[in-house]
Amino acid sequence: MGLAYPQTAFSNRRRPGAPLGELSGEDLHRVYYYTIFPSLLLSLHPDYVMAHYVEPLAADRTRIVCGWLFDPVAAAAPEFDPSDALGFWDLTNRQDWRINELTQLGIGSRAYEPGPYANAEGLLAAFDRHYLAVMR
Repeated sequence: MGLAYPQTAFSNRRRPGAPLGELSGEDLHRVYYYTIFPSLLLSLHPDYVMAHYVEPLAADRTRIVCGWLFDPVAAAAPEFDPSDALGFWDLTNRQDWRINELTQLGIGSRAYEPGPYANAEGLLAAFDRHYLAVMR
């Protein structure tokens, strides 16, 4: 299963690199997010691709490997510096992972009762429905 949605690119790079491929128009300002079921997340940015591989290790532990792909010509240039993109995503990912850790603590509580998804959680709801269908 693949879920995809475009989002206007938030400007996390002070010096965006050359666009990948032959992007033009609105695609120069969008990020496309894909979920390749069950454990690969792709973020296609105008100037790089980011991949997350999520590997469950135990009920309470997951390994996440992140990788970035940049245009090889741009990456070979002496002035190439991906640190702003890497730093931005390192901070963002660590914040997201901490939220997930806290959420898991809450779900593990005896007081936890599942509730409805918020309107903004449509992709999460679709993923959960697909996951439950596959696991049945």
